[in-house]
Amino acid sequence: YRETYILCQSSSQDLVLIDQHAAHERIAFERLKSLRSTQNPPCQRLVVPETVEFGFQEAEILIKMIPGLLSAGLEIEPFGGTTFVVKSVPEILSNRSARPMVQEVVEKMAAFGFTAAIESAMDDIVATMACHSVVRANQTLTLEEMRALLTQLMACEDPAHCPHGRPTWVNFSLREIEKKFGRIV
Repeated sequence: YRETYILCQSSSQDLVLIDQHAAHERIAFERLKSLRSTQNPPCQRLVVPETVEFGFQEAEILIKMIPGLLSAGLEIEPFGGTTFVVKSVPEILSNRSARPMVQEVVEKMAAFGFTAAIESAMDDIVATMACHSVVRANQTLTLEEMRALLTQLMACEDPAHCPHGRPTWVNFSLREIEKKFGRIV
């Protein structure tokens, strides 16, 4: 529906609307989070590294974040002044531009307040990375892509919510629908 929601029927005959972006975001978040625990997370070296320019305060924050970001598969190096170069990204992000995601991560850390314990903020960083790696609203999916998305979502630890806490689906019982149509009172 509107290239944003997947309509399904549950085993209990309920109508289920699934937000394709929120669902895919949950899948990507859990995948990225599990990769962080591996010694060398799989990453994709960029053929053409991307440069990102920051203000002085943001550049200082990013310098402190570099080791934590590397543990998530994001290789960033200073490139002179307040410019940085993104050399590799987690494989899951290899088909997207790294620049907007890196900018959002640094902006969130600047707003949140950077502390030396980046680990406490890594879930937010990974959630941002996941958000930038997935299908968007108004993006048409094939039936096969929808099925794969639902299969992967059901394998998640928390399939009901995206990493930001929004629901991935809403449920309407047959009773609710029949009441709306005046079939029952």
